[in-house]
Amino acid sequence: MPVRPASAREGSGDGGGQRFGRITDRKPSGSGPGGRLGTYFVREDEAGVTYTFDYADIVTEGFRTIRTGERVRFLRDTSDPGHAAYVIRLDLPDVEAYYIE
Repeated sequence: MPVRPASAREGSGDGGGQRFGRITDRKPSGSGPGGRLGTYFVREDEAGVTYTFDYADIVTEGFRTIRTGERVRFLRDTSDPGHAAYVIRLDLPDVEAYYIE
């Protein structure tokens, strides 16, 4: 599936309003411990526009982990139209799956 980057004109009517989408890809940048930092790509459900974001844009308590295919809620960064900000995971894993009794 080709990536269609957001343009400055798309979504300009509602500023940086709330959007919903799915994580489509992650490209490691090779920096950070073990090369774990990278650029994430989220495709907006309604318009089909793809935005990018990085680790620092993930809003969560604990580990900032997002997997390909997860649903997220985000804002479009009004100062950088192709960038997503305040990315929040909607598909939280079942906590019990991480604990063995």
